[in-house]
Amino acid sequence: MRTIALCLLSIMLTGFLYAQDIKTVATGLDKAREEAPPDTVKHHWKFGGFGSLTINQAAYSNWAAGGTNSIGATGMLNLKLRYSKNKHSWSSLLDAAYGFQLIGKTENAKYNKTDDKLEFTTAYSFELHKNKKWFLTLLANFRSQFSNGYNYPNDSVPISKFMAPGYVVIGLGITYRPAALFSLYVSPASGRFTFVLDDTLSKQGAFGVEKGKKIKGEFGPYVRADLNKDLTKNINLTSSLELFSDYLHKFGNIDVNWNLLFTLKVNKWLATIINCQVIYDDDVLIQTNPPEPAYGPRTQFKETIGVGISYKFH
Repeated sequence: MRTIALCLLSIMLTGFLYAQDIKTVATGLDKAREEAPPDTVKHHWKFGGFGSLTINQAAYSNWAAGGTNSIGATGMLNLKLRYSKNKHSWSSLLDAAYGFQLIGKTENAKYNKTDDKLEFTTAYSFELHKNKKWFLTLLANFRSQFSNGYNYPNDSVPISKFMAPGYVVIGLGITYRPAALFSLYVSPASGRFTFVLDDTLSKQGAFGVEKGKKIKGEFGPYVRADLNKDLTKNINLTSSLELFSDYLHKFGNIDVNWNLLFTLKVNKWLATIINCQVIYDDDVLIQTNPPEPAYGPRTQFKETIGVGISYKFH
């Protein structure tokens, strides 16, 4: 009996000492992790986004109902890069798209632009509160297009070009980010600059820039809201809304730029893309009926739908 008791005592003592060794090792690992440089604890860079390419085509030969041959393509690229360390963070967003369509027989095909967008936003933020939701942010936004735009069917006189117009917004404000999927930026005083670097369009006073001038400066409050949410496993919603008003000219008239993008994934490589954009700029005068000289600010609307190859970057 004494021998059994000694054996049990030895086993319990050995187990206790072994448990103490495990606890000591675990405590040492936790302490080493806490004292390790931040770079070895987590990754500070995050990269994401998606790219897509859609192609549409139609061909007719002796078709009784009639029709016109056509082929077109649209490419989209939406990339995000974010760096975060301690109280500092820096994020950038590139949103670009270009589409075209060739209509008619090969030798006489007419080129039509169907989509054209170039936008880049970058922002530096400094954490203001330990809850990591409030930030002091310096933001810059650039928006223009890649190639000439025309009022079809007249494709001989361009009505817009790269940097005609071009828009730049720079401001210091506060960002509220309650979750990774949403952020709200508010700046009470931002500078907004409109560029028309083409001589012909500049002489016309296009896009609200004074005739003969190539740049127009405005100063006022600027608000930007960004949302990126997976509605379901295969459906993603991306939205960005920009609002601006000029303190010095017609304050209260709000310029609006709203982008809405739905991505419906079929599988890893195939998706349906629905893109809508609404713009209202009180300084941009639009002729609704070309034969009539009636110009005025109008709500601009663009919508594109495509099914094609899509890839999500991680």
